[in-house]
Amino acid sequence: MVKKNQVWLVGAEGMLGHQVQRQLFRTGIPFLATDRKVDFCNLSTLRNFISGHSCSWIINCAAYTAVDAAETDSEKAFALNAEGPKNLAAMAVELGATLVHISTDYVFNGRLDRPYREEDLTDPQSVYGKSKLAGEEVVRKSGCPHIILRISWLYGVYGKNFVETMLRFMKEKGQVKVVNDQIGAPTYAAVLAENIVSFISRKTPSRGIFHYADAGEISWFDFACAIAKEGLNQKLLDSAPRVIPIPSSEFPTPVTRPANSLFNKSRAIKELGMQIHPWHENLAHYFEERRTAHANI
Repeated sequence: MVKKNQVWLVGAEGMLGHQVQRQLFRTGIPFLATDRKVDFCNLSTLRNFISGHSCSWIINCAAYTAVDAAETDSEKAFALNAEGPKNLAAMAVELGATLVHISTDYVFNGRLDRPYREEDLTDPQSVYGKSKLAGEEVVRKSGCPHIILRISWLYGVYGKNFVETMLRFMKEKGQVKVVNDQIGAPTYAAVLAENIVSFISRKTPSRGIFHYADAGEISWFDFACAIAKEGLNQKLLDSAPRVIPIPSSEFPTPVTRPANSLFNKSRAIKELGMQIHPWHENLAHYFEERRTAHANI
């Protein structure tokens, strides 16, 4: 039976995709969920899968996110971050659906002295950033109705993330060194998923590029300090770890991270009705969700 208002969720088993699935279940919105078994880099595969179905929205949570590895794995990065979205945009045109596509702060060079607005010039400094920008461009040029959400510092309970990495190092080593000259705001996957499902439920007419992250301005060092405090409160750490601030120059990586990942989020609030909560409140909710998830294992 064809369900006209159905959602097609791509990348359903990833960190964000898993949360979107849960939220769609909660709200009772019918959806189809696909992940690696349905190769979105192959247009024929997508057409075969969707044959006999209909949908109003396609939500793309699939991506190549290994920032450093992309430098030597560019073919796969561009396949997942550009070719896949191009195919989904083509499907959106054929189905008459709106495509929601997730992008990143890495499309900018991170040198601006204020929060980035949607219209600011892009200038990616890495293969990852270039592949994500290429994905944005193919979606925009496809002619399909689309909402591109640029996000930063994504974390959530269904996948590897900065919070769990910090907790592990703090527990094993008793101290961590964390850069204090890269600023931005985290994006808590559970709340982002709630926002996405909320605006598709309202059938928002707004389309284009939007910036989204939790409210506030912090460095990775600030984030690590908050994680240490919450880890102690939750008895996940036996003793208070040392969190040592260092400059990026003392923590070299294959890819230079953006020094400024801050977003101006006013358009997402005004046009999409997105609810943006303070990062420290979302971190507390993460630990609550984490405790529940672990209790159910």
